[in-house]
Amino acid sequence: CAASRQATCGAACIPVPWLCDGERQCPDGTDEQCGCECCSLPTVCEAKKVQCPGTHHCIPHWELCDRHQDCEDGWDEEGCPQQPCLPGQWQCRNRVCIMAEWKCNGVDDCGDSSDEDVCAPCPPGMVRCDEGKCILESLMCNDEDDCLDGTDEPSTCGELLVSAGQHPHGPGPQQVMGQPCNCLPAYSCPVCSARVDISSGNLYWLAFIHLSCPRTYMACHDGTECVAQEYMCDGEKDCADGSDEDGCDQLCNTPGQPAPCLSHEYPCGLRSCLNASLVCDGRQDCVDGLDEAGNCSVPCQLSCAHHCYSSPQGPPLSPQRCWCDLGYQLAEDGLSCVDIDECVEQGEGPCSQTCLNAPGSYSCGCLPGYLLEPDGHVCKLTGPEPTLLVAVQSEVLSYGLRSGHEEVLLVTDKDRVVFSLDYDLVERKVFWMDLATDSIRWQDFDSDKKGTLVKGGVRSDCIAVDWLGRNLYWTDGAAGQVLATRLGAAWRGIPEYTVVMDGDLVLPHSLVLQPLAGLLYWSEVGSHPRLMEATMDGSRRHVLLAQGLGWPTALALDLPTWRIFWLDEKLGSIGSARLDGTSVKVLQLVWVQSPFAMAVCEGQLYWSEKKAWSVQQVDKASGKNRTVLIKRHGQPHGLQVPTWTSPEPCCTNGCTKSNGGCAQLCLPNP
Repeated sequence: CAASRQATCGAACIPVPWLCDGERQCPDGTDEQCGCECCSLPTVCEAKKVQCPGTHHCIPHWELCDRHQDCEDGWDEEGCPQQPCLPGQWQCRNRVCIMAEWKCNGVDDCGDSSDEDVCAPCPPGMVRCDEGKCILESLMCNDEDDCLDGTDEPSTCGELLVSAGQHPHGPGPQQVMGQPCNCLPAYSCPVCSARVDISSGNLYWLAFIHLSCPRTYMACHDGTECVAQEYMCDGEKDCADGSDEDGCDQLCNTPGQPAPCLSHEYPCGLRSCLNASLVCDGRQDCVDGLDEAGNCSVPCQLSCAHHCYSSPQGPPLSPQRCWCDLGYQLAEDGLSCVDIDECVEQGEGPCSQTCLNAPGSYSCGCLPGYLLEPDGHVCKLTGPEPTLLVAVQSEVLSYGLRSGHEEVLLVTDKDRVVFSLDYDLVERKVFWMDLATDSIRWQDFDSDKKGTLVKGGVRSDCIAVDWLGRNLYWTDGAAGQVLATRLGAAWRGIPEYTVVMDGDLVLPHSLVLQPLAGLLYWSEVGSHPRLMEATMDGSRRHVLLAQGLGWPTALALDLPTWRIFWLDEKLGSIGSARLDGTSVKVLQLVWVQSPFAMAVCEGQLYWSEKKAWSVQQVDKASGKNRTVLIKRHGQPHGLQVPTWTSPEPCCTNGCTKSNGGCAQLCLPNP
């Protein structure tokens, strides 16, 4: 056997990670005789990690005294301070007590960043490390890891050649000479100065930044932030100073002409519209009085379908004009009124799911399992609270999307990484990719039973469960394949899976299924990235989208709106399209940096961000209202939003009954 990668198992060889994994592979059970000769492999911990005594296991130093047993014998939680904090103090996650007013002051007073990792943005002149704490911008790219995770020293570090010196006379900003000024890659830095921390006497270097926004962003007038170009003139102030909404009337209208008003409105100056029923009613409603001037005394004589009013201004407007009820617009003849189809003409539509147009109006509806909110537009899931399943290092967490309640559902060995995951809503099992052993494992949420579906040989970034056809699919980017196996297959030492698609796939990556339609969708991240669709047996494949893509590394389906969403790591964007490839919409967002997996639920989009070690959410339609939901000391990977209701009895396909008559694997072909 290959000594570095394999171990002797009778007359055969098995991979080293299969030793002491709780499952017997050798006939004599020697692979599970886990004495010191089997498990005490000599290792040297990386920087900023400590080794659990007597083991090969290394943990980050911030996991010491974090109230969670990380070493098997609990050594990392021994000798930790137990006394409660005094009044006016705040207890850190590592049990250190600090003054309460020190929380969220931009400085890591706890030493584990717990006083800063849930706070508002850092103060001016400081930046936040990925692990949570704030550091001075001048500490970026100074060849020292001031952040615990080293994110202040990225590979893009560069120094702006600005000279500065020492501050000789105590506190207060002053330009000085002799020190380099280091800046974040997105900023330019014309001036450096120094400040003295009065409490410690330490000299800190500050960079007064000049904001330089990425290509698809604009700088707010106050110079404090950048906003996406898509947010300009959208009717909502995204800049703190509101400058993204300045000058929008002039941008869209001809100078000197009235702003465009609806057919039931009267242009009341450049920036406002007045309901036509208030024109010439003897009461001044426009600030300049134009609604009551001029031709108000001339009676209406037009044969209007709905209403007629006298136009006070006269030419270029007719002295008399027709107007329509709300929900209608004036036809080209200037007399008749035609219905407005609000379901089509209002961008993404006024309804979150279904929209039914009616004469002069419309109504919103919801799919089964959803309930219309009191606003008459938004649909919410009924039943239990929707939850987000997230894989973070060796754990699977459940996060309540209403309550924010967080719970650990699954814990594996610390040396294993839970990579991609999916769930079976029929048997309430979670399936996950074990990166350490290249295996697919499962655990039952109701009974805590667990097992292995496919052991070894699985090289995949994404797995997906067909709960209706009772199969599990995965992509193999290196081999250019999509593969599948039976959900109920029992591991017998021989792989039982099939290649569904092969040959013309270039680096297939993310994969999502639509079991009710018998379709699967996947992304390819090769030299010609694209989104693809095929039936679940691999036939009838075609290109869904091949333009405007970089690295579409994560996919999600939003069936209530019949759209597919993707996250593009190369372009830093969120994209979506209808399931026929039309109506493409792309939002470039600066916080999409290194996405792994994503999910859509109701009006929100959720994704795992590997670089920032966090799970985040935004509004799926606008990309706004970003929120960090989960941030732990470990990389998040797979995530899903399970629907825990039982499938409808009517839901069947060709493989549902008696496995389609197949002896082994049945793949649906609708």
